[in-house]
Amino acid sequence: MTEHDQENWVALYRAALVELEHEKIAGRIKVARTEIVARVGKLQNMPGLHADERQAIADALSSLRFLELEESRQNKEGSTTRTVLKTQNKENKG
Repeated sequence: MTEHDQENWVALYRAALVELEHEKIAGRIKVARTEIVARVGKLQNMPGLHADERQAIADALSSLRFLELEESRQNKEGSTTRTVLKTQNKENKG
């Protein structure tokens, strides 16, 4: 366990990663990202390099971006699937 594992941003980041409900993922990502940005601001005013935490933050932001893109892709696919199903349903009724 590293020193920064106790920081709030880590818990919020992990919560975003394990969220299974699609309706909540975007919100979890936003909250985690907001907390990470706040932590970066605090680190700028703290003595020391904090290289490990800065790297962990960079990795977390990258992972959140990937999660966001994946969620967006799935939403588009889901939307396309719903449109196809509606069209098929109309054709079957007509």
